[in-house]
Amino acid sequence: VNGGLRVALYLHETEAGTIKIQRAVIGRIVIEAVRKFQGRVLITSRKGKPVRIKHKHGIPYATDYFDISMGEKGLDIRIYIAIRFGTSIGSVTEQLISDIKADIEKLASIAVNSIAINVTCMISKQIARRNIEVKG
Repeated sequence: VNGGLRVALYLHETEAGTIKIQRAVIGRIVIEAVRKFQGRVLITSRKGKPVRIKHKHGIPYATDYFDISMGEKGLDIRIYIAIRFGTSIGSVTEQLISDIKADIEKLASIAVNSIAINVTCMISKQIARRNIEVKG
């Protein structure tokens, strides 16, 4: 959203018309990948504060908390998460990277260049700050 206008992240002209992909589409794919962990993984701000997912027109919206950019080789995405204590950081980040990449390429037909997952904190009874980055 730029000055109230919707700005497409990706534009492709074809003979049949123009294909536009909004940031919200990519955001929804990320949210759905995180939801598969049933509360063991939460989306956070860059500083590690868990965020409430807003809804716009009934669609989950959290792209304010993701870094999404389109480069020459495809999408570059960075998301920030908290993981519940006792959940494997390696398996969570590996699964998120795999699911997000596959779903974006399948549903939006856009190449993915990189996905970085920043684990900002671990959640037990309290929040323990972390700063772990995993790229795929």
